[in-house]
Amino acid sequence: MQKRPKLIYLFVAVMFLTLACGPCRVLSADLPTPPRAIAVSTDSAAQLESRIQQNLGGAPGQPFIMSMTDAEVTSLVATKLAEYGDSPVADPQIWFTKGKIYGTGRLVNVLPIETKFFVVASARIEDGQVKVDIEESSAGALPIPRRMLDTISQSINETMNDLQLDVTVSALEILEGEAIIKGSRE
Repeated sequence: MQKRPKLIYLFVAVMFLTLACGPCRVLSADLPTPPRAIAVSTDSAAQLESRIQQNLGGAPGQPFIMSMTDAEVTSLVATKLAEYGDSPVADPQIWFTKGKIYGTGRLVNVLPIETKFFVVASARIEDGQVKVDIEESSAGALPIPRRMLDTISQSINETMNDLQLDVTVSALEILEGEAIIKGSRE
């Protein structure tokens, strides 16, 4: 009879340790990392922002070719997020590789605890506009359900359409370390 209480105590101790340590592993899974260092700089952000205004501010019918590097996009996103006091994302890293767009960072001010996240997306041209499809995402080791990814992709694409950039995109290339967009002003 003495073995039964010890077994119960052992079971309770194992369950307690599992519950106490399990979320640590769930919220700290291995995430994709950039293949090269991406430094955030206000100069890179300003350069990209200037190129965007220059390329999108031309006369109607004027063609444009705009390239953007990992460092420029990461810097612009980090700079814009810093302007919002309670941004839900910290330490963003965005890079282009193998025809995909990768992003990582930390989710803050969203969950009761901070957790790292990652996103893998592809981009395509549809009716002269860039469309983004989020293919995979997770917060820690918890994958985001496909239905939610589709909703997020739709929201991103609707936001891009609402911006009414008055451009027609004719080509999009995602290369190692940079993305190139070709098109013309409407």
